[in-house]
Amino acid sequence: MAELVLAACSSHAPMMASARESAPVEQRDRFFGALAHLRAELAERRVTTTVILANEHFTNFFLESFPQVCIGVGERNMGPAEPWLGIEQGWVEGNPALGEHLTASLLGEGLDPAFSHRLDMDHGIMTVYQELDPQHRTRLVPIVQNCAVPPLMPLARSWDLGVALRHAIDSFPGDERVALIGAGGLSHWVGHPRVGDIDEEFDRWFLARLAAGETESLLDMTDDEIVLAGNGAHEIRSWVAVAAAAAPTPATVLAYEPVSSWITGMGVVEFA
Repeated sequence: MAELVLAACSSHAPMMASARESAPVEQRDRFFGALAHLRAELAERRVTTTVILANEHFTNFFLESFPQVCIGVGERNMGPAEPWLGIEQGWVEGNPALGEHLTASLLGEGLDPAFSHRLDMDHGIMTVYQELDPQHRTRLVPIVQNCAVPPLMPLARSWDLGVALRHAIDSFPGDERVALIGAGGLSHWVGHPRVGDIDEEFDRWFLARLAAGETESLLDMTDDEIVLAGNGAHEIRSWVAVAAAAAPTPATVLAYEPVSSWITGMGVVEFA
């Protein structure tokens, strides 16, 4: 049977790859040091497949068809979509058996994920995957979700998604050692006059709730409350889902840096 051996989350600003050196060296070292720790954990725990839950940036879907959740079930997926990202573009090996099992299992738990036999993966997935597995030795199951276009899944539904993903991983009959990674957030604005604003107070409050295991206070948040920390803050849905999959284990905050040159509150957590 499969085993979830690592659960973690990281912010995924494109500039962490395309403009790495633009961040102050101290912030850069602390943030990438946290990801280096996770990279070592990935190797030490002998992860065979990485499942990354991120958000759709209009890379695969637009308003004529925009699923709330879409699971990549293909033999391979292409990434990164952005040629300027600084990561070599190419095919990344998928895990169709696990992807199809996740899809079927979620359907059995009352969720309705879409699926795709080929996803184009942008910075939302590839920045984090590249840092955790630079040689792409683990197979990758990408999951993208709607964090941009109302109506959005409530955070309580994101929690349900994480619980269902844990059940799906645990019930997979294959011999897989799985890392579940949430990517996105934290506070930031995209395509808005407030681009560059970072809500450090919100970010630290959110991380503190994960670290204390006090997730109930998160699940009641409305979209109107979340967006006060930026329209990009809706990406905390990935973090909530991973927290649910790891529950009742609380998060350990490995890094938090409000990196102004990357216009994002950059966090990294691990659920030991």
